[in-house]
Amino acid sequence: MAQETITAPLAGKVLKVCVKAGDKVNEDDEVCILESMKMENTLYAPVSGTVTEVKVAAGQFVQAGDTIAVIEY
Repeated sequence: MAQETITAPLAGKVLKVCVKAGDKVNEDDEVCILESMKMENTLYAPVSGTVTEVKVAAGQFVQAGDTIAVIEY
Protein backbone atom coordinates (compact mmCIF):
# COMPACT_ATOMS: atom_id res chain seq x y z
CA MET A 1 0.00 0.00 0.00
CA ALA A 2 1.06 3.58 -0.58
CA GLN A 3 1.91 5.95 2.24
CA GLU A 4 1.44 9.68 2.68
CA THR A 5 3.61 11.49 5.21
CA ILE A 6 2.22 14.58 6.90
CA THR A 7 4.97 17.04 7.81
CA ALA A 8 4.99 20.25 9.81
CA PRO A 9 4.74 23.24 7.45
CA LEU A 10 6.41 25.51 10.02
CA ALA A 11 8.06 25.40 13.42
CA GLY A 12 5.76 25.46 16.42
CA LYS A 13 4.24 23.72 19.41
CA VAL A 14 1.84 20.79 19.04
CA LEU A 15 -1.37 21.80 20.82
CA LYS A 16 -3.45 18.73 20.05
CA VAL A 17 -3.06 15.43 18.23
CA CYS A 18 -6.45 14.39 16.86
CA VAL A 19 -5.57 10.85 15.70
CA LYS A 20 -3.74 7.78 16.94
CA ALA A 21 -2.15 4.82 15.18
CA GLY A 22 -4.83 2.54 13.76
CA ASP A 23 -7.43 5.28 13.26
CA LYS A 24 -9.23 5.47 9.94
CA VAL A 25 -9.28 8.99 8.49
CA ASN A 26 -11.00 10.62 5.56
CA GLU A 27 -9.43 13.24 3.34
CA ASP A 28 -9.55 16.64 5.11
CA ASP A 29 -10.02 15.19 8.63
CA GLU A 30 -8.06 17.03 11.33
CA VAL A 31 -4.80 15.32 12.22
CA CYS A 32 -2.99 17.83 14.41
CA ILE A 33 -3.14 21.42 15.61
CA LEU A 34 0.08 23.44 15.79
CA GLU A 35 0.63 26.83 17.40
CA SER A 36 3.14 29.11 15.75
CA MET A 37 3.53 32.84 16.34
CA LYS A 38 0.38 32.85 18.53
CA MET A 39 -1.74 31.41 15.69
CA GLU A 40 -3.30 27.95 15.51
CA ASN A 41 -2.65 25.97 12.33
CA THR A 42 -4.70 22.84 11.69
CA LEU A 43 -3.10 20.06 9.66
CA TYR A 44 -5.53 17.94 7.65
CA ALA A 45 -5.27 14.46 6.19
CA PRO A 46 -4.33 14.77 2.50
CA VAL A 47 -5.81 11.32 1.71
CA SER A 48 -8.28 8.82 3.15
CA GLY A 49 -6.71 5.79 4.80
CA THR A 50 -5.36 4.37 8.06
CA VAL A 51 -2.96 6.19 10.36
CA THR A 52 0.05 3.90 10.77
CA GLU A 53 2.32 6.19 12.80
CA VAL A 54 1.98 9.32 14.93
CA LYS A 55 5.37 10.87 15.62
CA VAL A 56 4.36 13.79 17.89
CA ALA A 57 2.58 14.42 21.18
CA ALA A 58 0.79 17.42 22.63
CA GLY A 59 3.25 19.92 24.09
CA GLN A 60 6.09 18.88 21.80
CA PHE A 61 7.94 21.45 19.70
CA VAL A 62 8.49 20.64 16.02
CA GLN A 63 10.56 22.18 13.24
CA ALA A 64 9.39 22.74 9.66
CA GLY A 65 9.61 19.43 7.82
CA ASP A 66 9.34 17.19 10.90
CA THR A 67 7.09 14.18 10.39
CA ILE A 68 3.73 14.48 12.18
CA ALA A 69 2.00 11.29 11.04
CA VAL A 70 1.95 8.65 8.31
CA ILE A 71 -1.23 7.53 6.55
CA GLU A 72 -1.41 4.30 4.55
CA TYR A 73 -3.95 4.27 1.72
